[in-house]
Amino acid sequence: MNGLTRWQHFRAAVGFSAERYGPPDSVGQPGGWLMRVIGGGKTKAGVSVSERTALHLPVVFACVNRIANPIAGVPLGIFRKGDKGEAIAVDDHPMSRSLGLRPNPFMSSRTLRKTVQAHALLWGAGFGEIERNRRGQGVGIWPLLPDVTSARKKQDRLVYDTTIAGRQYELPQEDVVHLMDLSQDGYTGLSQVAIARQAIGMGLAMEEFGAKFFANDAKSGGFLMHPGRLSVNGQSNLAGRRDRNGGKEGGDRREDAGAQLQAQSGLENAHRVKVLEEGVKYISTTIPPEDAQFLGSREFQIAEIARIYDVPLVLLQSHEKSTSWGSGIEQLMIGFVRQTIQPWIGAWEQELNWKLFTEEEQRNGYYVKFNLNALLRGDMAARAAFYKAMFELAAMTPNTIAALEEIEGFGPEGDTRFVSTNVQSIERAINPPDPPPAPGSPAPPAGDDDDEEEAA
Repeated sequence: MNGLTRWQHFRAAVGFSAERYGPPDSVGQPGGWLMRVIGGGKTKAGVSVSERTALHLPVVFACVNRIANPIAGVPLGIFRKGDKGEAIAVDDHPMSRSLGLRPNPFMSSRTLRKTVQAHALLWGAGFGEIERNRRGQGVGIWPLLPDVTSARKKQDRLVYDTTIAGRQYELPQEDVVHLMDLSQDGYTGLSQVAIARQAIGMGLAMEEFGAKFFANDAKSGGFLMHPGRLSVNGQSNLAGRRDRNGGKEGGDRREDAGAQLQAQSGLENAHRVKVLEEGVKYISTTIPPEDAQFLGSREFQIAEIARIYDVPLVLLQSHEKSTSWGSGIEQLMIGFVRQTIQPWIGAWEQELNWKLFTEEEQRNGYYVKFNLNALLRGDMAARAAFYKAMFELAAMTPNTIAALEEIEGFGPEGDTRFVSTNVQSIERAINPPDPPPAPGSPAPPAGDDDDEEEAA
């Protein structure tokens, strides 16, 4: 598909989804917008969980944000290896600027990366189609909806089946960026939401329980106890039965006591006086939230879901048994980048390096690189010590350090490498040069005439 057709299909796909399935807030209805069957259905907690409804749980939304935001925000560029193995920025490729700015005319690089990464964190797989020019070079990347895109073996290769605007397409493997993590067959990612359905369902159930608890005047369920036998009028009032004409069975159209009793419930009536007639008493039959350790259970569910996504609790604004702020949090953040962010960065780089470039570009050493220095450089004192050590080893020039800190360089003179005088090569240490003659010592004897003749 060319660029124009691709956008027409992309725009039609959005319109088709909204027209066919309804607005995004209809995910709770059968056939809701982009509802996915896999991972859906009711859990043991009695709550339906899908990749869409899972985002209604704040901790899931926060985990997806904590992982997707760094990946979407770090600098991204195209480089090639120089003769000495150095990284040289490429500015003549069709995607040299667009990859880090606008991979397609309608999305920024951040939006595309966060969208595909969020798909991978919820559905277990994120997909993007590579748009190419007539030379086969990548000129754009377009996201594909994960609930209608899947990988399939076809003879000795993979193909991707996708649906756009109600039409099915088969895309070759080399034109689809496939981002996934855990898999059992190597080409189908496992949905984190499907794996953790019960944990997420319990969290959603506790959210619903807490909301109903406060809506019910901060009281749990129970029953009404009468000291004797409730009169017919009392039964009618509590039941609130009406005839087809809108009045009570006796024809009285006045608002009955049952309706009044029902109207006394709800959060808006929390501080009003309640009326129970004929000596009726309310008896609670459920465990109060404090006895059921409701708050503790909610904290545990936050930790349970954080384990699924490998996100530290302190990043989720949960300070239960977390490390103290200060030097500990810095090391925790570095560990988060290395253990959680870098594996996803590696998946992005491997997919883009394999599929974005032509064979000729790969032979020329073209590759895509995410710059994680901004996430790993630590505080100013640690950065200064690191730069000082690298400068004294001639590993970095002044201009390189200035570029990493995004400050003004020093011109051509800043590309000179320096090394400390007390640092020498291993070869020089093994075979040191002869020491210079001491002052006043006689000059070494000159060679004989034969040696001079041979030298001549």
